[in-house]
Amino acid sequence: MEDSVAIQIHSAAKSLLKRMRIPGANLAECLNSTLNQFLTWPFRAGSASIMDTKGNKASFDTVIFTNSESNSEDQPVKINVDKTACVIHVIKSFSQEELRDGYENIAVFKRLKRTAMPKAGIPINTTPLGFIFAVDSTVPIEKIAELMILQNHKHPSTEWPDMVTVLTHGTVNYAVQFHGGSIEGDFLLPSIKYPQVFPMYVHVLARGLGLYSMNKMCAFLFMHLLTFSPGTKLPIADVVLEDVSPYGITLGAYQFNLESELVPLPDEMYAGRRLPPIPFRIEDQKGELLSHLEFVTWQGGGAVHLIGKLPLEGLLVFLGPAAKEAQIIKRSNGAISSVLNIGQAEFNELLGRIQRQTNMNVKAEKPKWTITKMADEGTTSPFMARIFFGILRLRDEAFSDAKKIEEFDKASEVVIMTLFNARSTAKEIIETLTKHTHKVSKGEIARLIQDTIRIDESIENELRKQVEEFLNSTVRVLKDGMQKLARILMLELGFLYKKQGAFNNGIATLSETEPELVDYLLETRKWSERLILMRNKLHTGWMLPKMGYKNNAGKIEVVEPQISGEPVSEFVNYMIDRLCCFVEDLSVYGLETQMPTGISVTEISISKRKADCPERFQVTFVNGGMQIWTIAYHDSKFEET
Repeated sequence: MEDSVAIQIHSAAKSLLKRMRIPGANLAECLNSTLNQFLTWPFRAGSASIMDTKGNKASFDTVIFTNSESNSEDQPVKINVDKTACVIHVIKSFSQEELRDGYENIAVFKRLKRTAMPKAGIPINTTPLGFIFAVDSTVPIEKIAELMILQNHKHPSTEWPDMVTVLTHGTVNYAVQFHGGSIEGDFLLPSIKYPQVFPMYVHVLARGLGLYSMNKMCAFLFMHLLTFSPGTKLPIADVVLEDVSPYGITLGAYQFNLESELVPLPDEMYAGRRLPPIPFRIEDQKGELLSHLEFVTWQGGGAVHLIGKLPLEGLLVFLGPAAKEAQIIKRSNGAISSVLNIGQAEFNELLGRIQRQTNMNVKAEKPKWTITKMADEGTTSPFMARIFFGILRLRDEAFSDAKKIEEFDKASEVVIMTLFNARSTAKEIIETLTKHTHKVSKGEIARLIQDTIRIDESIENELRKQVEEFLNSTVRVLKDGMQKLARILMLELGFLYKKQGAFNNGIATLSETEPELVDYLLETRKWSERLILMRNKLHTGWMLPKMGYKNNAGKIEVVEPQISGEPVSEFVNYMIDRLCCFVEDLSVYGLETQMPTGISVTEISISKRKADCPERFQVTFVNGGMQIWTIAYHDSKFEET
C-alpha cells in the first residue's frame, strides 16, 4: 500500500535533512530535487536568473517556475518574471543577518514588473511568493517571528517574505481573520495595493512542526500554484497536512489602512484590551429584532458590521456618498462592509436616517453586564498577572471542551479567591503589628513606671482572630482547593496531606512517572506540613500567645508572639509566599500536562516580562520553540521568581 502524500513529504523531509548535513552538500540542489519529487507539469524547481521587461533582475538558487517542456531536465539560465511562481532564499542555519539578507533579496524579486494578465473566465493568481528556507536554527521559532516583525518595519508589506521555514523547527507565515470571526487560514501577501480595504486582521502565525514544516511549506506552495496555473494537478492542503498539527501561536497582528498598507494593529485593538462595542438593534414596528448593527473602528476609517438577516447593502444607502464604493462581505451570521472613510459620527447619522426614513426602529442594545471591582491592583501586579490572568490564559490553551473549562474555573475560583483573602489577611496581620510596634516605640500607648511596663492599647484579640483566619484560609487553599484543582488536571496529590507513611508510599508510586514533581513535593512537604499542623492545633485549643514587651535601656520594645518557632510576622510572610508559589507552580505544571500534542510551556525571564502584565509563563512548541519549563522547587520569593 502506497504511503499518503503527507507521509511521503514527511519522509522526503527526513531524507533532505540527512543529505543537507553531508559536508559540502549543495543546499539549494538538495531542496530543488526534493521539491521536484512532488511538483507536476508545468512547474519545476531550479536555479534561475529572473528578468522583467525593463531589464531588472533577481537571481535565486531555488525558483519554482513554469517550464514549457513537460520532461525537460535543463535548468534555464534566464526566465521571465511572469513564469516565476515562487523564489526561495536558502540558508543552512538561521540567523538575524541571514533573515535580513533574505528580506532584501525577496524585496528585489517582488519589485520586478509583471505583465498585466488579460481577463479570463477563471481567476488567475499572479502574485509572486517569496520564502526563506533554513535547515536549522539556534533561534526558537517564536524569536524568529519577532525578528520578522522587526524586519517588516523596514519594508512595505508588498515586499515581505510570505513564509519563513526552518526544517527542524517550524514555520512562520501570515493568517487572516475577519472582524467578528476566528482565524480562517493562511494569507497570501498582496503584491499590489487593493482598491478596497476589508476589515480583516493579518496575524503573524508561528507553528512548531519539526520536520512536518516541509508539509506546511508545500501546502502553502501548492495552494498558490493551483491558482497560478489553473489546471495543475497538485494535492490540496488537507491532503498534504493530514495528521499535521494545526496549532499555531500568534505573535503579532496587522491591518490594512485606507491607503491599503499593512500597518501594526494598535495595542488597544487586541481582543481583551477593551470591552466589545455595543451594537444597535434594528426592530420592526412590533419590537421584533431584525438585525444588529455595529460600527467597527479601523485605522483611518471604519466598517459597518451587520449581524442578522437584513441586507446590509440596503442599509448602507443611508450613509450617502460615503458608501458609494462599499463592498459587502457575506458572513455566516450576517455581513460586513469594506473599510470606509467614516467615523462614529457618520455611523450615528446612518442610524438616525434609518430611524427617520424607514418603518424600522433603532435602539441601543442594553447589555446585561455586571462589572465588579475585584481588587485595588490590576495586571501590573505580579500576583494578579500570574495567579489570576496568567493561569487563565494557559487554561484557554490547554482545554477546548466547555465542560472541562467550567470544571477548572469552578475549582480555580475557590483557590484564587481564598488565596486572595489569605493574602489580604497576611497584610492585615503585618499592618496590625507594624502600627502597634510604632505606637509603642513612640510612647503613645506604652509607659514605663519604674520597672513596670504599662500598655494602654491591646491587639491580642484582633491579632488572634487574624491569625486564626490566616491559618484556616491558607490550609483551605493548600489542602482542599489545590487537591480538587489537581484532580481536574489529572494529578492525585492526596498523599501530600497525609501522615509520613502514606506520604512515602505516594512519593514512591509517583517517582516512577513524574520524578520532577516528586522532587518538588518533597521540598513542599517541609513547609506545608508545618502549616497544616498549626491549623490543626486550633481545633485542640491552641491560640496565639500574648504579645511580649521588654525594657531596653528605658525604651519599651515589642516582642512578637511565635508560631511554630517563628515570630508571627515571619511565619505569615513565609507561608503566604510559599503558598503563592505552590499554587502557581502546580497549576502551571498540571496545565502543561494537558496541552495539545506538540505544545508546552516556557518561563519568561523577569527582565523580559511586560510591565503592564508581568506573566511568568507562556505557551511554546515542543519542536523548535523556547526552552521547555520543568517544575523545580525554588526558595526565591514569589515576586523574585
